Amino acid sequence: MCRALSLSLLFLLFASVVKAQETPQYEGFAGASYAREDLTNIKFINGIGWHGSVDGTANNWISAVFDFSGYYSSPKINVGLTNPITIDSSNYLYLFGPRFTYRKWQRITPFVEGLLGVSNFRFTASSVGVTNAISSTAFAAAFGGGADYALNSRFAIRLFEVDYVATRFREISVNQTTGQVSFNGQRRTQNNARASAGIVLRFGSR
Repeated sequence: MCRALSLSLLFLLFASVVKAQETPQYEGFAGASYAREDLTNIKFINGIGWHGSVDGTANNWISAVFDFSGYYSSPKINVGLTNPITIDSSNYLYLFGPRFTYRKWQRITPFVEGLLGVSNFRFTASSVGVTNAISSTAFAAAFGGGADYALNSRFAIRLFEVDYVATRFREISVNQTTGQVSFNGQRRTQNNARASAGIVLRFGSR
């Protein structure tokens, strides 16, 4: 009798944990983000910024995601001059693609995604007279995933989202004759990473 009661309690506990979540029609995410950016001949720089996304669900496991993020930093870079120069940089990502979400648990919602789009990198370098922003736009792709913790049917906390981000910018270079700084160096793949956390708002239901 005692054994049967214990098994029943365990079953009820397990059922409450794995109870499927309600599938929202739309979700909006906003949060803080950190990026490890592979820039020019510095292996990596640290960017701090923001991250947002909006997705619409097709069913309880797949959705279409519009993803936006921006990062800011002031690294020193070596562009062929005697001394490295300090630049004030910003990098913006505009991405779109599918997200695959597992909604069989009551609170935790893990997901994976594959996104494509563009990245816009711009900088100034007042130490060498570059006060107007120099800008370049290139292909970008992000692959990764994360997990949300549901507070209720309308609000969740994004515990983490981690993505590998690839971009295809030219290197920043200096014309040795004119001294002009620009994106005229060799084009290569930059291997970046980003990590984000924040708040998720859920709208409607399926």
